[in-house]
Amino acid sequence: MNRYILAIDAGTTNVQAMVLDESGRVKGKASGTFLLTYPSPGLVEQDPESLWHITLDTVKTALLSSRIKARDLAGIGITGQRTTIVVWERDSGRSLGPAVVWQDQRGKQRAKELIEKGFVTLNSLAAASKMEQVVDSLPNGYQRVQNNELAWGNVDSFLAWRLSGGAIHATDASNACATGYFDFIKEWKWSDSLLELQHLPASFFPEVVETVGIMGHTDPDLLGAKIPIGAIIGDQQSALYAQACLEVGMAKISYGTSGTCNVNTGSRLKRAVGAYPSVAWTRGGEKTFLLEGMVITAGAVFGWLTRLGILDTSSQATSFGRERTDAHGVSFLPALQGLGTPHSIHDRFGAFEGLTLATSKEHIVSAAIEGVAFRVREMVDRIYRDSTLPRPDTLRVDGGAAENDLLMQIQSNVMGCAIERMEPTEATAYGAALLAGEACGIWGPYSSAALRRVDARFEPQWSDSEREERFGHWKSVFGL
Repeated sequence: MNRYILAIDAGTTNVQAMVLDESGRVKGKASGTFLLTYPSPGLVEQDPESLWHITLDTVKTALLSSRIKARDLAGIGITGQRTTIVVWERDSGRSLGPAVVWQDQRGKQRAKELIEKGFVTLNSLAAASKMEQVVDSLPNGYQRVQNNELAWGNVDSFLAWRLSGGAIHATDASNACATGYFDFIKEWKWSDSLLELQHLPASFFPEVVETVGIMGHTDPDLLGAKIPIGAIIGDQQSALYAQACLEVGMAKISYGTSGTCNVNTGSRLKRAVGAYPSVAWTRGGEKTFLLEGMVITAGAVFGWLTRLGILDTSSQATSFGRERTDAHGVSFLPALQGLGTPHSIHDRFGAFEGLTLATSKEHIVSAAIEGVAFRVREMVDRIYRDSTLPRPDTLRVDGGAAENDLLMQIQSNVMGCAIERMEPTEATAYGAALLAGEACGIWGPYSSAALRRVDARFEPQWSDSEREERFGHWKSVFGL
């Protein structure tokens, strides 16, 4: 009997496949990594074909680890990085050129120009700020787009196309609004005015479907079974759902490459400086919105320290901190890829302050951990202040860096509230699996409220005066 659900999470540098049983427990999982390339400063690309083959291998490995066959799957959910550009041929399905990753800044100047023209929901990371350059780089690109020979999509659309053998060219609103093309404020469709300005036909774009619902099936020759695809959702929205942040004001922070805060705003759009309103998910005709802020460099800090030789592994940051929790006067600004919410300054970068001949590796690691926690607080404070949303007593966390107990404890100290880490920490995959399971009848609607499990809870240990003194000092050091 088909009682298992598969989630595919295509992140920025890795793909994870997760299998859940009918109780919502992780039956098995697997992951595969792939390389990003940096052709020149500010440009970030990846190979779509490599992404596809790694995804397929990862899915097969996850099924093996779960000791099930593809025919045992009731459905598949897809999530992953948002607003990455993949272009492919309709007839062959072959991708054309490299995928332009969401982090890529080639559209920085074009974004300013488009914002001046009135497209205010767009930013330099959005696909709309880079698409003209991408299409123009393809041989006869614009002519082939006009002839309906080419299609484009984010990685979710690309994977759905490949999994279905070309039968599905779709995305959901949570992914679509990240592209800068989707008018989710007034018309709820791809922006006619922006497409006309860029000479792009609507047929080039995926169909926008509801987040939850069977939109097609996999090609039976691919995995050996015809499996329903029951959910497509953006990675951060998926984590918000997995964390059961289903009421207005509830929030989660995902510590991946970046540190992303998403706050459920219900049926209303809310705004905050340096944060973006977006669609959380849609189902049954209902729309749920969120407000999103980002510390652009969070978990990536520890990978960077590893590359520098300060850490042997990213996970070593926990043991370093336990040996020496005092940063010894060293402060760190985690802005290695620019300064995100609430500043949105993409050309201000990371910095250490207070380095002396007495500074050790341990001091640097401690300062890095504190710096990430301080930046997260700065982001969260501004989102709640500007949006006037009710602030929860507990923040829910997930992601790879959330497994660092020391970082989570310091985050609780800095925030002055409880921090609750879910299990599994791979919330992006887990949320997509839950939604697909709902579409395929394994669970009822909003299953995360009943199935979410807590791995650990961290309570603040600093006094109010110590908290504000440390936070204030850190801000003053970097002029924030």
